Amino acid sequence: MNKRLLAFVGGILLAASAVHAAPAAKQEPLELGKAAATRFTLQRDGAPDIRYVISQPPHKAPLVLFVQGSGCTPPFVGLGTPNRYSTVFNFVPLAQRGDYVVMVVDKPYQPDAPPQAPPGVATGCPAAFNANFSYDTWLDTLRGALRHALALPWVDGSRVLVFGVSEGAVMAAGLARALPEVTHVALIGGTGTSQLFDFFANAYRAGDRAGSGDDDTLARLRDIDATVDAINADPRSSVKFAWGHTYLRWSSFFAQAPGENLVQSKARVWLASGMRDDSVPVLSTEVAYARLRALGRDVTFRRLPRAGHNLMAEGGSMADVQKEYDAIMAWFDRR
Repeated sequence: MNKRLLAFVGGILLAASAVHAAPAAKQEPLELGKAAATRFTLQRDGAPDIRYVISQPPHKAPLVLFVQGSGCTPPFVGLGTPNRYSTVFNFVPLAQRGDYVVMVVDKPYQPDAPPQAPPGVATGCPAAFNANFSYDTWLDTLRGALRHALALPWVDGSRVLVFGVSEGAVMAAGLARALPEVTHVALIGGTGTSQLFDFFANAYRAGDRAGSGDDDTLARLRDIDATVDAINADPRSSVKFAWGHTYLRWSSFFAQAPGENLVQSKARVWLASGMRDDSVPVLSTEVAYARLRALGRDVTFRRLPRAGHNLMAEGGSMADVQKEYDAIMAWFDRR
């Protein structure tokens, strides 16, 4: 067989393999107030289905992917009923503007209703959710959904913003590294180093606030180390919990440094943190900002005085948070 024929046959085999590997897609039309939308379900062999909701404006538009925070609260509740609502801040208003294609992805095996547990933890999540959920499986799900969405005829793939909040900020940085199609990334309340660093930094802050001495801080640090030792001894466990999440979840997220993932991406970066964030210390985000600035990258950092993890200042309102989200969209529009 000559080289030309061999290349031709090889091309056919590769094309056939790609067609075979493409997941089957089911779609369901939705209405989000004034916005038309579709819920896609991508069926995969040997892996959980990928399900996401995406708006459909009347014209081709840039894509905005929201990535929600930790836990298994669904991004939409009551779809198909008069009492439907979104748990993702600003998703529906932004979709109704019609200037963007807006999407959000379900976490595999999440329940259809918010769990009976505090938000942001996995203690009330289904066993199947906890058995599956890790940084790598969530990244694989998000990547599959985003690639499928970029092929839709109403999506302008030349401008793609991934908008991550808290845990979602970690994933946004990872997606920016994994997919060169991501042109912009916004991290809200996101760690810049590792979530393990955040625990250590918060131990020091707790000592400062309490006015206690170094011995008390060392005790807190030893407790963290003891928990991490337990996680490292059984990193794949989905039935053992620490700090509200499984060992599997922690071991996979501790290995990630979002700031370094951003360095390895080509995306423009927007960071926003409350200076009184009790979950993710702002100094953690400063690490990522300093690294990107030193490299001459296009990065903006909004440090919000007296604000907490959700960007709301003491005595403020959701209107203040909305202003920050609007500033991100204005930044996205300018580039």
